[in-house]
Amino acid sequence: MNSFAVVPALSALSLILVSPVHAQEAANSDPGAEVSEPAAPPEEPAQDGDEAEMMDFPTEEEEALQELEREITESFALFGDLFQVEPLTPEQEELIPLAQQMTDIILPEGTFGLVMQDSLEPMFDTIMGAMASDPRFRLAEVTGVDSLDLDELEDEAAREALEIFDPEFTMRNEKMGDLVLELVSEMFSAMEPSYRTAYTRALVTRFEEQEMRELLVFFETPLGAKFAVNSFSIQYDPQMLGVMEQMGPAMVEVMPDMMERFSTFEEQFEKERKFSELSSAERDRAAQLLGKSVNELDALEPQDNDEIIEDDANEYQEV
Repeated sequence: MNSFAVVPALSALSLILVSPVHAQEAANSDPGAEVSEPAAPPEEPAQDGDEAEMMDFPTEEEEALQELEREITESFALFGDLFQVEPLTPEQEELIPLAQQMTDIILPEGTFGLVMQDSLEPMFDTIMGAMASDPRFRLAEVTGVDSLDLDELEDEAAREALEIFDPEFTMRNEKMGDLVLELVSEMFSAMEPSYRTAYTRALVTRFEEQEMRELLVFFETPLGAKFAVNSFSIQYDPQMLGVMEQMGPAMVEVMPDMMERFSTFEEQFEKERKFSELSSAERDRAAQLLGKSVNELDALEPQDNDEIIEDDANEYQEV
């Protein structure tokens, strides 16, 4: 398994932890907090001669890592755009210590590690096991043979062939799985403090002071303590994660009605016009606005699916 291919998987797995249920709360980190500017790098002393010509160029691996870091940062930055939060009022700020007491009970330090160990680690083991159990995946990668052709191979033949090309596949895959789990655990541990802070701030936007005090009294009871400590982790119980299997049948059930409603909705509005359907004055004005000639826009006009199919059919008949 390529090490760079693992990192997007880590990011995706982290999104499972910050589930839609908690996305709003996770976005409630302090929007007014000052972000320190990165320190300017020290100026390099001037060099001349041969030393000036020796420059540090990143390796392909370093460039790939930099690009991956950029993509991951941009992906997670989306949460900041989606969930714009209002700063807490002075009255809410005063309730932070009370809310922190609730957070300490509901999300004690180390909660993310327990969720990882009890729920996500078994799930990830299953995913990694599925990848390792069928040697055809790796065999297609190292040989370039079409995966459809490899489907016809018997399991024993596929394993023997892979042993020739990649004799350490099984051991490396197991070690990679261990490393990934270790990295995910470290990533979750790094996320936890910010999450706990956001959770605390979210509590003061949803509960009044008296409500929080009553909840804290409830949490002191055996039942209340049990509910509090399970209220977060229960969302990652296999019973909850397993319900995702029902998304397919549910979508199939609602899809016909959804398509019909979309069709009815579209009929209420005039369809967009193609460039060829515009008046001469509109064509000239559109070309002027877009900085293109009329002929260029004529050539660039997208085709409908029906037109593409018809063109393909005509080309086939000519052949």
